[in-house]
Formats: sequence, structure tokens, C-alpha cells
Amino acid sequence: MVRISDLSNELLIKILTFLPTKVAVSTSILSKQWQFLWMWLPKLEFDDYLIINGPDSTLRFRDFINKNLPLHKSPVIESLLLRSCHRRLPQPENIKLWVGIAVSRFVRELSIGYFCLHDDGPDAPLPSSLYTCSSLTTLKLEGTQIVLDVPRVFLSPFLEDLATSTCDILKRRLSWAASTALPCS
Repeated sequence: MVRISDLSNELLIKILTFLPTKVAVSTSILSKQWQFLWMWLPKLEFDDYLIINGPDSTLRFRDFINKNLPLHKSPVIESLLLRSCHRRLPQPENIKLWVGIAVSRFVRELSIGYFCLHDDGPDAPLPSSLYTCSSLTTLKLEGTQIVLDVPRVFLSPFLEDLATSTCDILKRRLSWAASTALPCS
């Protein structure tokens, strides 16, 4: 019989990819072997639907990402999901920082959902490094608070899938960017 402690780190990381990121991070207390495994996950999912449990849950959500995302060691992030839907959204500078970290780790798929339960939530501009991310293949954006300041040249040569939903400001700007800067296939 094979014990879980006999499994390779590569196999354990593969198993952890099936868990929500918050649960995968919590496995670090199991043993020394598990302590840093989550840091090598190729897919990260930060969703405050899984964290909301009280009035300070937005702060816990922000603090959880601020503490753990910079510790991530995988040279490539295959997929990053950031989703926040709450009365008090994370500050726009947090979103900018998180996307910037993902871009520096050669993110391939990026999905951001940024919704405020009230329409007066803060706008979340995305960092300019997103528009020159050569590794990005999929970009999905949802939320009326997402703001893109699309530069004249949008250099993301491998971008295959661009999806927006309820991004009122975004749709107008992206239609211009897509027609003038993205290659047609």
C-alpha cells in the first residue's frame, strides 16, 4: 500500500490543483513536505464567494491574497481567477498589484470579476503591463468597475480569447483597441 507521504511533490501538486486555492494553502500545516507545495500551483483561484463570512471578510480576502500571491513560486501561472463581489471591494491598487504579479509570472489565462453590490464602488484600472503581456492567451473581464486604459498598441501576440461582460466603460474602449491593434485571424 502506498502512503500519501511517499508520493512525489509533482503528484501532490497535481492533486492540489483540484482544490480551491484557500484550501490548498491551508494544507501547508499538514507536514513539512506539504508546507510549500501550494506555492507551485499552476492555477490559482481567489474568489471572495468562498471567503465571505462577516463584515470584515473583504479585508480578510485582500489580506489573504496580499500575503499569499507574492509567495507563489511557479515560474508560470497557467490560470488566475480573481473574483470579488461584496459591499466593500478590495481597493483598486490591490487589483493592480495582483494583476502585475500575474503578468510577471507569465500568466496565460486571466479572469477578473469585480462587482460592487452598489453601483458606487471604486473603479479598478488594470496595470499597463497587462497590455504587453506576451504570454496571455485568455482574458476574461466582468464588472462595471473594471477600467482599461488601452494604449495605442496592445501587444499581446498570443491572445486568442477576449471576453467581457457588463463592462460598460470597457466595451467602448476595447472595440477601438480590437479593431486597431489586435491581429485578425
